[in-house]
Amino acid sequence: MIDAMTTVSSPTDTATTTALQSKLRSLEIALTSMGRVLVAYSGGVDSAMLAVAVHRVLGDDAIAVTADSESYARGELETATAIVQQFGIPHRVVHTRELDNPDYSSNPVNRCYFCKHELFTHLREIAVEEGVEYLLYGQNADDMGDFRPGAQAASEFGVRAPLQEAAMTKADVRALARSWDIPVWDRPATACLSSRFPYGTPVTARGLRMIDDAERMLRAHGFTQLRIRHHDDIARIELLPEQMASMLSDAPLQAAVAAELAGLGYVMTVLDLRGFRSGSMNEVLTIDPPSVTGTVDADRRHHLNPLVTTRHGQILVVELADADVSDLIDQELRARFVQQSTTAPDVHYVGLRLTQAD
Repeated sequence: MIDAMTTVSSPTDTATTTALQSKLRSLEIALTSMGRVLVAYSGGVDSAMLAVAVHRVLGDDAIAVTADSESYARGELETATAIVQQFGIPHRVVHTRELDNPDYSSNPVNRCYFCKHELFTHLREIAVEEGVEYLLYGQNADDMGDFRPGAQAASEFGVRAPLQEAAMTKADVRALARSWDIPVWDRPATACLSSRFPYGTPVTARGLRMIDDAERMLRAHGFTQLRIRHHDDIARIELLPEQMASMLSDAPLQAAVAAELAGLGYVMTVLDLRGFRSGSMNEVLTIDPPSVTGTVDADRRHHLNPLVTTRHGQILVVELADADVSDLIDQELRARFVQQSTTAPDVHYVGLRLTQAD
């Protein structure tokens, strides 16, 4: 049985707590009827919370299954394993080979479909071996509005999403994970490394290693939620808007990051001036770039004049004087500059070039 929650919300937020407890009861009822299950488990907060919930209801009849592949960042398997060991959840690891499938490695817009198809194929084989009837995965109610081709594969294999069925949102998942002492309850959202490649750019083992190494380097500099978008030999860095000031105000840090990423094979490193946003590669799927419509007034306080602007595919790369770079710390000015720079219909990203020290 799933334990009652005592620390889901503040005492004054009774309605929220009551609603979440109702969802939890719905989840428990659904899981109780299933018998033995396999849970597709990556170690992220959604799948971790689901694995713990299922284990609380079904005990050892719930088996977590993790797919280890080249698109799985280093250290993720160890993190995932530590969580299931903490809660005593049976765990199996399968080694998947998505890159061997050209439908996946060619990186079409529905790449995630082929990834999930590979995963669920392995899960179905284990289900037959273990006599398991139900396959589960951690999609939640908030995921329904996003572009998720993997959900099609789940539907084809009959994989159920109990969190979504119980109308649990990401906030609900985090609240429950926190109340159950799941260590990743506040972990930033993650995605497989293949999501860093623009659609149509082939996913390669070398590129995946470059991305993984680059993101680890940036975390070593203190940045938390981030993405390295891999545009062939250009690294486009996305940082949380509130953390961009640390980069924009520190010329030696900019030079160090550019040098470190050059050492990995990136010819150019740019800082995306919009900052981090989940699913930014999907922006190119819209007809228009994600900019504000209408006329954008010139900045009355300060007009930024790039020293150099160059086009690299969908990226407008700008080089600015040091004083102008510092001015970009102002989020309003930075947003205005991005708006002014994305008037061309095929410009989706504005990147400030980071240069190495002479």
